[in-house]
Amino acid sequence: MANDLVERAVEGVLDAVVDRTFVEEEPLPAEAELARFLRVSRPTMREAVRNLSMGGVLNVVHGRGTFLLPRFRWRELRYLLYVAAHEGRVQEVELDLLGVEEMLEVGAVRLAAVQRSEEDLQEMRRCVEEYRIAAKADDIQALIGLDHAFHDAILAATGNQFVASTMHPFRDALLGTRFRASESEEVRAMVVSHHLQILQAIEAQDAEGAARLMHEHMAQTRRDILTARERRGGELSENL
Repeated sequence: MANDLVERAVEGVLDAVVDRTFVEEEPLPAEAELARFLRVSRPTMREAVRNLSMGGVLNVVHGRGTFLLPRFRWRELRYLLYVAAHEGRVQEVELDLLGVEEMLEVGAVRLAAVQRSEEDLQEMRRCVEEYRIAAKADDIQALIGLDHAFHDAILAATGNQFVASTMHPFRDALLGTRFRASESEEVRAMVVSHHLQILQAIEAQDAEGAARLMHEHMAQTRRDILTARERRGGELSENL
């Protein structure tokens, strides 16, 4: 079965959520009618429903029908982002994503300050120094990679294998906004300063100090992203 046909059917359902053709807790059309609505075969339609069910968007109740679930039950970030973008709620969603990322980052750095090894510290130092060099060279691509690498080193230092996999989907969704913010020399200088302070707190194994600094860093990141958005006239994020 062609994946693009299934994906088109999935987007058809999500488009119907956006325009409120399908609403929460009400059954979707019966199988044959839904396949006609999506303009796909029944096997393709069933696969699309299966994917959306696995993502927490739909609930198939045998004998009763297929129901659209409330969004707080959706498990696939990409489905939430698709609907948000088409509803024009990009900024609201970006801020929500930053809020989740902040909770994860603050918790992670608190643990990293206790668990870190010398190898972890060496990687963080490398990222800070190379970020400084990339900032002078105006290399935005390298800056984003090194910013992520610094935070990845903190995640790795926690010793918890699940932290990074939880974080990455949120980070990826905000990639476009971070590119825009990193165009500012002032933002780059602030990142270097914040990363260095966080590194020093981790070196000192000051868990609460590191958590406070990370909270301040994420708050500044939020302000930088909002400023960059205003500067670009509110254009849509490339990743939503």
